[in-house]
Amino acid sequence: MILTTFSVQSLWPLALLVGVAVIIPVLLSIFKLKIIPSLVIEIIAGIVIAVIPFTRELFAVRNEEGIFVLNSFPEGLYVIGMSIMLFMSGFETDFSVFKRRKKDEQRHLNVVLCATILYILIIGLSIGVGYLFKSYIKGDLVIGIAILAVFFSSTFASLVVPLVHDYDLAETTIGQLIATYSTLSELCSIIALSVVMILLGVSHNPNYIALIIIIVVYILIFIVKKFIKVDQIFGKKLHGIVHLTTRVTILILLLAVLLSDMGGVEYILGAFLSGMIIKALWPDKHTNKLETIGYGFFVPLFYILVGVKVGLFIIDTNTGDFFTLDTLLLFGMTFVAMLLVRLPFLYLLRYYKVNTVIPSLLVTTSTIIVAIAIEHISKESGLLDEKLAPIFIIISLITCLIPPILFANHNEFSEARLEQKDYIIELSDFDEIPSEHEQNDFS
Repeated sequence: MILTTFSVQSLWPLALLVGVAVIIPVLLSIFKLKIIPSLVIEIIAGIVIAVIPFTRELFAVRNEEGIFVLNSFPEGLYVIGMSIMLFMSGFETDFSVFKRRKKDEQRHLNVVLCATILYILIIGLSIGVGYLFKSYIKGDLVIGIAILAVFFSSTFASLVVPLVHDYDLAETTIGQLIATYSTLSELCSIIALSVVMILLGVSHNPNYIALIIIIVVYILIFIVKKFIKVDQIFGKKLHGIVHLTTRVTILILLLAVLLSDMGGVEYILGAFLSGMIIKALWPDKHTNKLETIGYGFFVPLFYILVGVKVGLFIIDTNTGDFFTLDTLLLFGMTFVAMLLVRLPFLYLLRYYKVNTVIPSLLVTTSTIIVAIAIEHISKESGLLDEKLAPIFIIISLITCLIPPILFANHNEFSEARLEQKDYIIELSDFDEIPSEHEQNDFS
């Protein structure tokens, strides 16, 4: 009988990851760089870890083909981190943005309808642009174009929606429009990529019984929820069991990931849908610990490991084959394509100034989840040219850094913040109450 021994020294990779995750927010706070999304800095830190030989040895080894890959332990953390991040994205999906809202009488703009039409138009343009990249598709042309269309049209709602709320735009028409489009885009992108995975057979030996079980379970949960108050069970009858909701949540996540993988859907859809299920089962007050577990530990480690993977790719392509004129042109074409497909946003110039529309357009290009998922699909299926996936990730880093900064620092949004808010008028500041005509001058 062979016994395997555990070495405490094997914890060095975990210690380094946690250390970096601790230092980054501290530095951002000290240097007052809170406007920069921490995930971008975490990915950059991961790239640095991969580039330095000493730290690289803790995380990566060369496979049979001579290419750097993560060790089993960091790879396990990567899968867990991505599952939890997708879970949190599903959990934070705010379907209230799709509720019927009162039409903006001043601008004659229906938020939900406008966001839906914009998304349909952008999808159409993305399909057309995807066709221009057909020479970089190695497999099925239709599926390849579909993947490219998903990338060009996707938005990282977990980044954009918090920005809308953080900068007091949630009650404005433009803020609601951005949030609605972002949520719709991310949800459709996750579903589309899951369908693509089934069509490509990325998962080996898919078990369709497992897939059917998943669908049935999800349907039953939403049906049972109508008759059983889950919140009362966990909040009152089982109140004495400490952290029960947290344990149940993790159990649901693990089962969703495992069954999804068995069903041939991979784990991205299972993780995402499990977050939506938990959100439906009980309110936020019972799930505060999820943010601690997710954003406090696993998600930062995941983004650092994403950076490590990008850094390993840079090392493997250090021969200059990647940084050729053709590749740089491909990078530029891809970046321009992401902007061109969002030209339908220019329709908003009918209602808003250009200095408001452009930052809104740019912030919807922020994406990272889809780029990582496409990198995984491309690696497993060989559908896309090996140069495209890394370009997608690098562009995603750029879109997650620059547009949010422009969006948050743009003064023109101060005008939008006034749209649907009451004005507080101090009598001491005026000799008389402004007339109705004068009040309208504020809008």
